[in-house]
Amino acid sequence: MFDHKYNVLFASGLGIYSFLNIYFLDGDRLFAVNLAAIPLFMLILILCLSVWAINLFIQKFILENVSNFHPLLVQFGLGALGVLVLSFLSSEISGSLLGGPFRFSLQNFLLTAAFTSRINLFLNSVNAIYFFSEKLKQKAVEAEKLKSLTSEAKLVSLNSHLNPHFFFNNLSTLSVLIHEDVQLADKYLQKLSEIYRYILNNRGNELVRLNQELDFLNNYLDLLSIRFEQSLKFKVSIESYSSHFLIPPAVLQLLVENVVKHNYFTQKEPLEVKISSKGRRLSIWNKKQPKEVVDYSSGIGLQNISDRYRFLNLAITIDNAKDYFQVELPLIDDKELTFS
Repeated sequence: MFDHKYNVLFASGLGIYSFLNIYFLDGDRLFAVNLAAIPLFMLILILCLSVWAINLFIQKFILENVSNFHPLLVQFGLGALGVLVLSFLSSEISGSLLGGPFRFSLQNFLLTAAFTSRINLFLNSVNAIYFFSEKLKQKAVEAEKLKSLTSEAKLVSLNSHLNPHFFFNNLSTLSVLIHEDVQLADKYLQKLSEIYRYILNNRGNELVRLNQELDFLNNYLDLLSIRFEQSLKFKVSIESYSSHFLIPPAVLQLLVENVVKHNYFTQKEPLEVKISSKGRRLSIWNKKQPKEVVDYSSGIGLQNISDRYRFLNLAITIDNAKDYFQVELPLIDDKELTFS
């Protein structure tokens, strides 16, 4: 708050209000004499501007270097020390310049300290309201962005299965299978329908159980295995302990799709993909066989997945080594959810 563009006007307004309050209500009682209005006004205005300047200095040059304590506590604590020093200097300087009832004394120092401390408390209270108001706005923006990212991911995931490329590839495969192996064609069609059903049923969910996501992934892997036979080798090893955790929907499928999109594979040079879990982490590993020309892209990638996890206060780990590529995803416990 203290670096707001209207900070001087706000501090000056507070000084004017304080002057009117003290001069017409408290001045005679506190000093037991008639105080000259102009020197009193200048003194109060300078004190208010000085208290603001102290807090502005703390906010701009000290808070950014302090991370172990709450910024509001640091701001108020250092501000309180600063106004005590300010009160002493003010009593000394005003006593030397103005004399009379403004001369330095313990009573004047205590009155000045009480006044500046009250101003500091008021300013820090307003600053706390401003601080939490800005945090609330920031969280609202982040929540909207998370909602947008999740909706985008679901929409693009759905569209990736509904686009002409997906239809053409799967209908072509199904057409060949009908003539070659009716039973396999029927299995392929069932897997395809289960994929559509899962996407439609979970298009409104933020998170799903890992065991549900794995069922969906297995159907997708079955389609790939039928289409590409021995050219793709998947090894899925998930601990039973991990099955009750949560994960954003379609993330695993998108990562596998990303692997298939960026790597070549043949029966002589099959592509190895390993999906495994260990504790609260799930990894997707593949041997790198990069394509010279990348296939059609759905437009959703690792950055989107990373952003979706970031808004859950979590982070994915990407290991882009020379011979392999690996992505690690955190598994989420519904008892420990802290995001809005």
